[in-house]
Amino acid sequence: MSQTTLHQIRRRFSDAYRARDYTACIRLATEGLHLAEASADVATQTLMLVWLGESHWQRKETEPAVAALARAAAAEPPAAPGDVFNALSTLLNIAILERPLAEARALIAQGHAHLERHGQQRSRHMLDLAEGDLAARRGDWRAAQHHYRAAYEHQQGDTGSPRFTLASYQIKLAEASFMLGDAEALSHWCDQIHAAPKLVEGDRLRAEQVRLLCYRAGIAEPAGARGDAVTTARRLLRWLEEIDGHQADFARDAMQVLLREGDWLSVETWLDYPGIGDDPLMRGDLHLARARHRLGMPARDPAWSPPIAAAEGDAHPAAGTSAPSEGATLAPGMGPSVEPGGQPDTKTIAKARDDLAAARAQYLDKQAWARREDQRLETNHHRRLVEARLQQVEVLASHC
Repeated sequence: MSQTTLHQIRRRFSDAYRARDYTACIRLATEGLHLAEASADVATQTLMLVWLGESHWQRKETEPAVAALARAAAAEPPAAPGDVFNALSTLLNIAILERPLAEARALIAQGHAHLERHGQQRSRHMLDLAEGDLAARRGDWRAAQHHYRAAYEHQQGDTGSPRFTLASYQIKLAEASFMLGDAEALSHWCDQIHAAPKLVEGDRLRAEQVRLLCYRAGIAEPAGARGDAVTTARRLLRWLEEIDGHQADFARDAMQVLLREGDWLSVETWLDYPGIGDDPLMRGDLHLARARHRLGMPARDPAWSPPIAAAEGDAHPAAGTSAPSEGATLAPGMGPSVEPGGQPDTKTIAKARDDLAAARAQYLDKQAWARREDQRLETNHHRRLVEARLQQVEVLASHC
């Protein structure tokens, strides 16, 4: 393969990947692979296999992704150790999402051994990220935060191999802060992501995502906001319609914001959009949010759980850091139709019961999914997620 041809393929692939045009990426990587095979160029073959596998994975095409990446991960010199490690890293990402825990842990061990063998410990930040993602999938957000912070710190010393953009690490710390109920840390990471260079389209998506996390936590004016919460969520979802690949986290946060703001129609619309409505609990969450509204109760994000004040008499917590009482009602004229005594009317209560029944059915339907994920990841995290949602349904049902 001539260096001129390789340079052209590299440049075109880079442009297509930045634009998230993974169909073009697959075509270019396949073209490069065929040329490298024809010239017995092992190093370029390995690189093209990594690009091909990563592009298939971004399109959620698992089998061809694994086929290409497994070939690259098994390559010997003159294949570049960095390319082999990148193949291992993407295989690990796939394992975290779809394969048994033992397989993911074996790939982590293989990755550490590879870095040590080739003297590339500076690249361990990519394994730190993966270990954080694995902990997060198992519901251990303290461990996830530890690994994400290690990744963030280690990536600053990796100047000799490909790495993710700065916002790629910061968004992980922002999500951990949200899941741990730390509004102050979440605001900090929102500021950092807003200030970080936006080198790829994904960085702009991450900046919007962290603002959505802030809205979910009740932070009214996150850094860099353009418009209100609903405007931001709708803008991101329209953006996702044009993008191939893994979108579940972005879409989940946008739709949870819309539920918090009472925009049921938008959520219903996007739930049926491929790649956007994939969150297994979102349909139940839609009915649960509607029921809360019909019963005159404040909106509540199902995942936001800030720390409780240490004692009565403490200073009032920041906005969004205290859970509302289930007995609270909205001001007259601001919520559902109410009778003179301040309670929802009979028709509204009947609709709330229907929504609760639908939410219950949706969550019960996801118990099999939760069992599969818990078995795969050797945890009880997903079962507890579903049980917590069902408990919310029963609490609200007691008000009907």
